[in-house]
Amino acid sequence: MASVLILRAVRLCLGLPMALAPFLAGAAEPAHKDASSSPVEQRIEAARKRLQTAPKSWQSYYDLAAALCRKARDRADVAVYDQAQAALDRCFELSPDNFEARKLQATVWLGKHQFAEALKLATELNNKTHDDLGAWSLLVDANAALGNYAEAERDAQWILDLRPGSSLGFEKAAGLRVLFGDPAGAIEFFNEAERRISQNDADQHAWLLTQSAREELALGKTDEAGKLLAEALKWFPDSQLALEVMAHLRIAEGKYSDAAALFDKRYRATPNAANLYDWAAALEASGQTQQAAAAFAKFETIARAEVSKPYNSNLELIYFYVDRKAAPAEALALAERETAMRQDCATLEAYAWALYRTRRYVEAAAQMNRALAVGVRDPVYFCHAAQIAAKTNDATSEKRFRKELAALPTSSSCPLNQPVESAREVQR
Repeated sequence: MASVLILRAVRLCLGLPMALAPFLAGAAEPAHKDASSSPVEQRIEAARKRLQTAPKSWQSYYDLAAALCRKARDRADVAVYDQAQAALDRCFELSPDNFEARKLQATVWLGKHQFAEALKLATELNNKTHDDLGAWSLLVDANAALGNYAEAERDAQWILDLRPGSSLGFEKAAGLRVLFGDPAGAIEFFNEAERRISQNDADQHAWLLTQSAREELALGKTDEAGKLLAEALKWFPDSQLALEVMAHLRIAEGKYSDAAALFDKRYRATPNAANLYDWAAALEASGQTQQAAAAFAKFETIARAEVSKPYNSNLELIYFYVDRKAAPAEALALAERETAMRQDCATLEAYAWALYRTRRYVEAAAQMNRALAVGVRDPVYFCHAAQIAAKTNDATSEKRFRKELAALPTSSSCPLNQPVESAREVQR
């Protein structure tokens, strides 16, 4: 098996599906690069027009659901996934047990963070049609989201072996390279994936370019990241994901007010708790303390109301309780709840930090080691790991973690005042 393509190291812990292209074959309309028009809105409009002429066709509802998934992916908007689910429900009424629609159902569940359900369905679909690349890609996403990294790697390798050179294979391999700490390798594979997709698939071009920009930023290459984001926005002028990465670029450049303005714009487009947290953190970094305090208070209210829902901002809430509200016991209770459901590196890191703040240092070290084991290279992780090692009198590990931290281009100092920015970023 060509595992050399994958077995090099990342920073990404999945929270959204990484590949929707297989589910849109035959559903996508040509996406014109018109600065005044969103390619995902063109998809949705085209699907709705087809629905008017063929209201009893399962394909019409499938096309609409698939188009809505593309919009939801860019916005990280659970409400749009709910719209996709409604269209998909109608599709199943007209065509029960439709294989393509069931793959899209797993995609919706991934987008809504119902990872266990998505994994169960993806496994069933894979067993039914073992050579379907889309089913394998769903297994990659679901296993990565749950922290089953060996299984995710195996699943991605199957795609590469079944169809070497496919865009989907490169995309999945790129995502795993992010996870295993190899941003340069991830960029290479994202670029290969982008070269292999249709010129009509505008939002997929933008998505892949934005992923590359995120990794260039991780390497400290702000100029290259900016160029890639500019190119992505030519394909998809109102991409909310590109806007988010642009805001992180401004933070890397020290332009905190500009970053706050971008996060404000994104929050207004998709007013969820995670986006509000980003905006509040940027306001705080830019010195707008009163506005930041008000935004954080609003964030806490919204996030607490969503604690028990599958799609939530519990990781942000954990860091808020630990580092801003000084409520470590609440943070730990929430972290224990999350780790009971998923063991991805972002969740384990948050759990370790909550354990540290409650002075359970030995347990914190064990969980941090698990978080780092996949190969993730993130300044927040190494910063926290060094402090945990100091408390367990592990001078060797503390020295190693501080050395790793100093070697990262994005870490001019230990980023304790912004602990969740990078940790959240790696979920996308």
